[in-house]
Amino acid sequence: MQRQLNAQTASNSEAARYRFGIVLSVGMGNMTRYLNFRKYAERDPDVELIWAPVKHFIAPDEYNPFRYLPEPFYTRAVILYQSYPVLRRMRQLDAVLFHMFEAYVFACCRSVFCKQPLIIWNNDDPPIVNPATYPLYPKDSHKSLRWHQMRLGLDLWCAKRATAFIPWSAWGSSIFVDECGIPHEAVQTIHPGLDLERWPVVQRQQQEPTSKPKLLFVGGDFTRKGGDLLLNVFNQQFADRAELHLVTKERPANNLPNVHIYTDIGPTDDRLAQLYAQADLFVLPTTADLSPWAYLEAMASGCPIISTGIGGVGDMVRHGETGLIVPVGDGVALAEAIRSLLDNPTLRCQMGAQGRKVVERDFNAAINVPRLLTVMKEAVDRKQT
Repeated sequence: MQRQLNAQTASNSEAARYRFGIVLSVGMGNMTRYLNFRKYAERDPDVELIWAPVKHFIAPDEYNPFRYLPEPFYTRAVILYQSYPVLRRMRQLDAVLFHMFEAYVFACCRSVFCKQPLIIWNNDDPPIVNPATYPLYPKDSHKSLRWHQMRLGLDLWCAKRATAFIPWSAWGSSIFVDECGIPHEAVQTIHPGLDLERWPVVQRQQQEPTSKPKLLFVGGDFTRKGGDLLLNVFNQQFADRAELHLVTKERPANNLPNVHIYTDIGPTDDRLAQLYAQADLFVLPTTADLSPWAYLEAMASGCPIISTGIGGVGDMVRHGETGLIVPVGDGVALAEAIRSLLDNPTLRCQMGAQGRKVVERDFNAAINVPRLLTVMKEAVDRKQT
């Protein structure tokens, strides 16, 4: 059997017209993206793929050559180390798609002396041109203006070395083109997409008159994702008429009535799909985000959304169509949005159905991953002609 697999792999490699490297994060929600991308990319017979999944850490039982390095050098070294399966073969590749900044910078520096492979930057994290208007994560919000200026300078230098940019959202594309001055023909908006084979259509049942509607929140970083605000609004105004289900990494301090907390559910856990299918309303009033997967999972499950409109969220959650958008940190607006949808089951159903259509049309991995590979193929073809 092993000989057959090796022979098949060798045959596929010989038949492939393109050789691509893929450096992707598999940390937290990015595991979803990695699994979706790999599943559909490996169906393309024209492409030989070399993968470097970056998990950002080295387990205690694994060999760790960097254990004595201080931060931030340790994390950077680990990322480059886990990117090595691709980095060591770059001379043999036509193009490499990067999601990890450290490996991307390494490739850009290398490109000063070696023109092959082409560099493709694919991320939902565009350069921070204006920190005052960017949805900064807490770890970045305390950094100095000087630090942001230095990082922007590095981003813009690397941009001159890259061949193509594939941001996940129109918001990201607008920053690359309008604020960074990258030619629009080098930028294409393509979200990696959700694996709809894993997220089939949910047949929603009519709610029993005696049952309480279920609100669902999914976010590892409870505070940054707006969990504190949602919990407070729910406890004050909706605890007597609904249930709140929280999927997060750490249990909130307060134990409140009709609040159910799950701290052991990961992104590929079947229980997560069940919670989406049972939810009547998905609420994620995030304070800092780019393009969270949870929105697409909820929409694929036919669940209407309430969210803030920061980052690339607006590409997914269309106000009045697939859900409602509220201002960041506005508890009054959040409560009004929740109440309006709890009071209108018909509208919830319409928004949920429309959300599913949007995912099928715009965020389907079976469609978007081949589109992304096409961008890479066309870049290679242009270079060779």
